[in-house]
Amino acid sequence: MARSGLTKAQVRSVRDRMLADGKYPSVDAVRHALGDSGSKSTIHKYLRELRDEDPDVGLQRDDTEEALRAVVGQLAERLHANADARIKARVAALQAAHEEVLSAKEAELAALRDTVAALTARVTLLEARRDADGGDLDDERYGLAPSWRTPRPDQAHAGFGRFDSGLLSSRSGPGASSPFDMIRTVARS
Repeated sequence: MARSGLTKAQVRSVRDRMLADGKYPSVDAVRHALGDSGSKSTIHKYLRELRDEDPDVGLQRDDTEEALRAVVGQLAERLHANADARIKARVAALQAAHEEVLSAKEAELAALRDTVAALTARVTLLEARRDADGGDLDDERYGLAPSWRTPRPDQAHAGFGRFDSGLLSSRSGPGASSPFDMIRTVARS
């Protein structure tokens, strides 16, 4: 029994139905709509002949493609513009925050410079008074901290102690009297 072949009319009806539904009539889609019958080369041949006979059908697809490309292009442009605007706003906010922190730090630095200048002036004034009184080394009288150069006998072992006597001996024994001497003794043992 001879096989009945696929006809151009069958391909045309499937193609027209697909176009009416807004679908693109590709070779695979037409073959599937025909119940997976017919060879792809035959369907392709009939679709090409139908396109040559009715060139407006192909233009509709081309018009749709161009319209979609235009819409996608406009959407992409709008998305890029929105992203650029958000980035610019974020950069501006970060720059404003940076400027604010920078001005606060500059104000803090200016205040510290003023404090240093005031303290330097006070030390200069107190040293001048001390020198005017004959070079008396009693710094406490002028509001200065006790001088480290002239320890008083009652402060000989305060803090870490006097380093000169501790460093002269090669080892400190159990009679170490300052915290520094005790640390050195433990470290050497």
